[in-house]
Amino acid sequence: NTCHGTTFALGIANQGSEVGTMAGILVAPNLRLQPAVRLLRAPFVPLLLLVVLCSPAMAAGDESCTAEGTCSGSRTGTDQPLPGLPSTDEATGTGRTTTSLADQMGPMVINEDGTMKRIANWGEMTEVERANTIRVISKRNAKRIETLKKAREEMVNALSAAAIIPDVIADVDDTPLRSTFISYTGPDSTRIELENGIELTQELSAQEPVVSWPGPAAGSADTDSSFMTVIMLDPDAPSRGAPQFRNWLHWLVVDVQNFGGDIISIGLDQPKGGDGGKEIASYKGPTPPKGTGLHRYVFLLFRHTTRIADTMDTTLEQNRASFNLREFTEATGLGAPSSVMFFTCQSQ
Repeated sequence: NTCHGTTFALGIANQGSEVGTMAGILVAPNLRLQPAVRLLRAPFVPLLLLVVLCSPAMAAGDESCTAEGTCSGSRTGTDQPLPGLPSTDEATGTGRTTTSLADQMGPMVINEDGTMKRIANWGEMTEVERANTIRVISKRNAKRIETLKKAREEMVNALSAAAIIPDVIADVDDTPLRSTFISYTGPDSTRIELENGIELTQELSAQEPVVSWPGPAAGSADTDSSFMTVIMLDPDAPSRGAPQFRNWLHWLVVDVQNFGGDIISIGLDQPKGGDGGKEIASYKGPTPPKGTGLHRYVFLLFRHTTRIADTMDTTLEQNRASFNLREFTEATGLGAPSSVMFFTCQSQ
């Protein structure tokens, strides 16, 4: 009874169903369980939502309630797990013992790129093995969260300093910005790994780059169920001081399948079509007009769970000026980008 006045809710919506079930459990200070069940219309995607709130009325000696569902620093000196969703038998007090959903699924593992997965052999572990695994995963998750937060802060600072925020995107949400690797190969086979803000020549950036990102970890929700869309644009057309044609579309590839593997790549010498996505607007290298100074060329990657190629404007290959990114993401349901990178270039 470390966390008093705790509200614990678990929502499940099955894909393809119009009606899902929400079961809520209220844990009062006296730890009496009061189940409440209600129906709601659910979206057509799998949803698992866990909300844990610990009030300031924690017992003396408590230090924190972790995202892994335990309260550390309690009076007993051990981690106290928050109650799982009880079965109907438990809630009604019949005395019959059942396994909670949390026990069956095991803890959530945070991967280095911010995706999440479950432990494949959790059901085969003994209680001692599970306890040891939870301790290890809790520490590793905490370190990875801090690393992801730091990387995100660095990315946001770079985008803000170059005014990519707000010129291109209004902001980025709180999800970790995933690692992306972009490289250009020049006419003399010179290869440049892109870093935010680096200046490239027109010659070096004339050919399409290779854009790569980590493939989904085994067991993660991304495996075989998600796609990436890659956009490159110039918000400074014809100049940063007078961007009448913001944004100029330089490249658009949609529906790249997250098909597994350590690294997923598109671009130069990479297969197109099928798992490699559909190219809506072919790559056009930077051609900033003379005397207009540095232009920013921005890559945006969007993760999504349904194909969008059939919704594309087929005239984008010819009509690249004034590409409205906000309207495009709203129409396709892409949401916020999962990764953003940019370089600069000026007329030679």
